Amino acid sequence: GKALTSAAMGSKEGFTIADKAIASCSKSGTWVLLKNVHLAIKWLSELEKKLYSMNPQQNFRLFLTMEFNPRIPANLIRLSRVHVFEPPSGVKASLQRSFTQVLTQEKSDRQPVERCRLHFLLGFLHAVVLERLRYFPVGWSKKYEFSDADQVCGRDVIDSWLDSVTNEGKLSNVSPDKIPWDAIQAILSEAIYGGRVDNEFDHAILKAFIKHLFCEESFNS
Repeated sequence: GKALTSAAMGSKEGFTIADKAIASCSKSGTWVLLKNVHLAIKWLSELEKKLYSMNPQQNFRLFLTMEFNPRIPANLIRLSRVHVFEPPSGVKASLQRSFTQVLTQEKSDRQPVERCRLHFLLGFLHAVVLERLRYFPVGWSKKYEFSDADQVCGRDVIDSWLDSVTNEGKLSNVSPDKIPWDAIQAILSEAIYGGRVDNEFDHAILKAFIKHLFCEESFNS
């Protein structure tokens, strides 16, 4: 098969690796895969100019993966062969995707055991938030750009707070009343998911979901 060089965009290191890979592989005729380029819109505009000035070896291929973003340069899309992959819809499909990609067994099975329940609550919240986008403008008043990055941030915040009350995860259990629910609720509703919401009514609905899910009562059998 073809040699493939890959890089994840969104950091300075990613930009440097991508620029070097494109310069090198365009001469050698190998392939480059750049992931999450929607996080580097300004860099994409520069890439478009580079592509016009390049004289690559005929076997060179550049693959870009991205989530939808209206600011992606239209000319770059016109230059490309575009393949659109839409994940299966529904809460169940979203939960399955979450536990395969973000809330993996390696992440969720760490001490304390309550971590797994919190990860499930996050997966369920994420599924509901995304599912309501399908029913725009009834579900949400506009099509907010919620993404897996929000879930990753939510997972990291939950893990950080859990570790802070369990001696960095060294305790096998933590009483639900010791979990900093107010802090988790605030960060999810005001920064991570709520940071994308600019409609007062939508924000009230989101806060209600988060308050209902992330509470001590969620551990009641």
